[in-house]
Amino acid sequence: MLKSALMNLSPRQREVLLKTVELYISTGEPVGSHALTDVVDASSSTLRSELSYLESVGVLTHPHTSSGRVPTDMGYRFYVDALMEQRSGEAAAFETPEGHGNVDDLLRGVSEGMSEVTRLLAVVAGPSAFGDALARVDCLPLRGNTLLVVVSLESGASSSATVTLPATVDAEELREIFASLNSWLGGRPVGSNLELGLAARRALSEHNPLVVGAVVEAVEVLGRATERGVFIQGASALLARLDDLDPGSLSAVIEVFERRRWLLALMSNALQRSVSSAGVVVSIGAENGFLNLNGTSLVAAAYSHNERPYGVVSVIGPKRMEYDVAIATVHSAAEALTNHLDARF
Repeated sequence: MLKSALMNLSPRQREVLLKTVELYISTGEPVGSHALTDVVDASSSTLRSELSYLESVGVLTHPHTSSGRVPTDMGYRFYVDALMEQRSGEAAAFETPEGHGNVDDLLRGVSEGMSEVTRLLAVVAGPSAFGDALARVDCLPLRGNTLLVVVSLESGASSSATVTLPATVDAEELREIFASLNSWLGGRPVGSNLELGLAARRALSEHNPLVVGAVVEAVEVLGRATERGVFIQGASALLARLDDLDPGSLSAVIEVFERRRWLLALMSNALQRSVSSAGVVVSIGAENGFLNLNGTSLVAAAYSHNERPYGVVSVIGPKRMEYDVAIATVHSAAEALTNHLDARF
């Protein structure tokens, strides 16, 4: 019923709704008919009637007994969908930071830049936050039973360490172990230690289990050591907007970003949705999947490396945010990161 009513809004009702959301975002004050007369060509009485209808279908509400209206989550959704439809596809250019020494520095710099532009909390998730894939494992025999083991991930990250084997292994068998391991590893995520350990041991069952165990354990530890994780900037910018975010929502945001499991779930969901839609995704209020985030919105987009999803960039803040700026910034940052990674890494 409500969805049908929204689909059948008249051009004027649509205009009134969009202008009401725009005015509320810019002023933070409930919007009444008199304020709308400056931006909509209609009388106050007509506008009052339209506002009343829009409230009846659930896209507007009024916080108290005054005649001013504010958007509901449905109202914000209608507004954001309209923004996405109107976008020309040209986002403001986002410059990736110069002088970075590695991918970590690049991702951290992008999160800082996004926060500065939007004045929101910016989150950039690197590939291993979602389970980076192993590319290959190499070894260099040292003295005695000691090896230098090097683990390379498909993202380009690598890590190395010395490992002392529990038994002597000749050079030929060592080559066979690592050749078998590499033939099995290709593209498998670091994520599950148990899965990696058991499956790799089965694949290498013809060799000394103690030696295989030592090598596999080293691969697991080194794979985790390459984790880039999540880069967060702009907490102070969000705290500066206490008037836009109720204390309960602010507390929930802080808790989510302190609890890594919740944060990764939020970013993982955004990554999947962005890859599926091939663009920017916006989650409003309860759409975020966390009950306590009802007062916030998330804008996110996936970025790629060598035509494969690599991570996600996002901003989070109060529902009363400048969605046009947030959407353009996230879209541009994702494109800039993709281009930069392909050119430099």
